[in-house]
Amino acid sequence: MKPFFTTILVAFIATTSVLNAQTSLTYNLQVGDQFKIKQVANQDIVQDMNGQKHEMKNLLEGDFTFIVEEVNDSLYGLKFKFDRFKMVSSSNLIGEIISVNTNDSIADDDIEGKIFAQLVTVDLAMDMYKNGKIKSIEGSNELISKMVNAVGDIDEFTKEVMKESMKGEFSNESLSKSFEQMTYIYPNTTVNIGDSWENDFEGDLSSKNTWTLDNITDDEIIITGKSSVIFLNKDADVEMNLNGDMTSNLIISKETGFVKTMTTTSAVEGNSIMHKMNDLKVPTTITSNITYKIEKHVQ
Repeated sequence: MKPFFTTILVAFIATTSVLNAQTSLTYNLQVGDQFKIKQVANQDIVQDMNGQKHEMKNLLEGDFTFIVEEVNDSLYGLKFKFDRFKMVSSSNLIGEIISVNTNDSIADDDIEGKIFAQLVTVDLAMDMYKNGKIKSIEGSNELISKMVNAVGDIDEFTKEVMKESMKGEFSNESLSKSFEQMTYIYPNTTVNIGDSWENDFEGDLSSKNTWTLDNITDDEIIITGKSSVIFLNKDADVEMNLNGDMTSNLIISKETGFVKTMTTTSAVEGNSIMHKMNDLKVPTTITSNITYKIEKHVQ
């Protein structure tokens, strides 16, 4: 028979090992931390219009910076700014639809260029919980006003219509939902390697996400995600109602909790309803590949 104290010791070591395996996933940011991030998104849209394929390709690139300005027990106060914005959209039936790059010079007659150039002129204030959920973003009203005013001499009614339209992408709430898809990853409880947890994203692209802690190394945290996705977009001309799946792969800094690289791949399908064509239902598929990568971290 084993001595009693040996049994107690073995039990204590086993319990300690289990406790040590528990990991609290959270952000660990310091005032002055700066993260410069590059985003690249490629999107392919295919619509089957009575046997004729309408194929659209969208490329979106953005460089943006997060700067930690305040830290308290539950929140991080961040300054966020766009450093560069590029968008190219083309169609096999129409040709180039839009081409904007804020690094390029803007021609006098390039209205779209003048509008999107304002993205790099306004700083936004962001409050983020330590699990990555964004409490609020402030500053979008100034951004939207500058984008509308960049159009030039237009009447007040047209300005208000444009502002309402832009709120769908650039309001405080819309930006919060957009950036949560990069930041809101962590659970509210401790986890072990192999454990999974769930959360939801909201917005035009909403999803139910299951995250799994795959591994922890000396420097990095490896997390993967699988999501059920619903894409809803509705305006006066077209209404899209699509659903599908998304997979995510994340490599995270163990020191800061901030994503080093994140890639997502999604495929959704359903119908586009063309309101100006007697509500014609057009089968539609969208595939997207998005990459976020830290280009620079300054402490």
